[in-house]
Amino acid sequence: MAEASSLPPQMSPHEYMMNLMVDGDDDEDVRLHLAALCGDDQGLKEILADPNASEWINYRVRPYLSPPLRLAVSGMKSESDGGDDVCCGAGGSEECVRALVAAGADIEMEDVKGQTSIFVATSQRKPEIMKILLEAGAYPEGSRKNRCTPLLVAVRDGFTQGVRLLLQYGADPEPCEQIVTCIPGWPLHHSVVYAHFPCFFELLKAGATPCLSTLPCQVNEKVVARLSIPHAILKYAREHPEFMELYYECGGYLRQLNQAGMSGLEESENSPAKKMLIKLIGMPLSLKSLCRLVIRKNLGREKLTDLASLEIPASLIPFLNFEEFSRYSLRSKETTLHEIPCKIDSSN
Repeated sequence: MAEASSLPPQMSPHEYMMNLMVDGDDDEDVRLHLAALCGDDQGLKEILADPNASEWINYRVRPYLSPPLRLAVSGMKSESDGGDDVCCGAGGSEECVRALVAAGADIEMEDVKGQTSIFVATSQRKPEIMKILLEAGAYPEGSRKNRCTPLLVAVRDGFTQGVRLLLQYGADPEPCEQIVTCIPGWPLHHSVVYAHFPCFFELLKAGATPCLSTLPCQVNEKVVARLSIPHAILKYAREHPEFMELYYECGGYLRQLNQAGMSGLEESENSPAKKMLIKLIGMPLSLKSLCRLVIRKNLGREKLTDLASLEIPASLIPFLNFEEFSRYSLRSKETTLHEIPCKIDSSN
């Protein structure tokens, strides 16, 4: 859904809304939609107090087929300028979202693109609204009608806080259907393709598998080769050897072959990542690192996202969370976006 960042001169939010609904019926009640769009939480609550409002709380308006909750998530910020209402920039109202959820709005309703509210909140980088929706029970995978997931969008955009939130509320870092078809792909691989180490770190820390061959679903060998993490690092994050080091510490397989049947060692480049690969292949994991992998495996993925709540020594938590790599997440660096084999359509 393409949101308007500003209104034409002399146009009020109400006129804007009615112009969108070019084919709207005269008896359509869009008061909830208008209040949600403009972030008018007080007006929205007053409308919701009307018993008849429930009839329209999940009503989708043309042309985007957006219900009020979807509009409250994306929304527009309203300001007063000389007595005329204008909207200035993408907004979204936490209070409107809370009010609509509390009033029984369908949290999984999609817009015309199959985008649910959690998908939109993620793609627009709105962590507070994401948290409201997730706490209310929003499905972190979004809709199956949209082949992309909120997690994949957050990874692609380097939205680390969004990645962390989605994983905390049960997002699947290995969506088998998307991996086996390569459409749109594997979140861990995407974090390398876009050189977003903080997202790569969050995924592995939360228990994402570094090796597709260990998944319960059967992944074709050609797909495994195509999504080789060591080769992706050498191609897209060659200047950042920390990718290779963390991958290895998390149990990654460094001798993975690519589609041409070549290992990373056979790549002709001489980058920092390649030098790290050579170093690690000749150096087995330490006993300490092996113990960490065993402990994490026995804990299971569900417990890894909240280690602090477990009855384990506090001094162990940073070690189990690979916190020695957190310094790379905090390091300021420029990242170059690369085109990936399977494009993600998350325009909204």
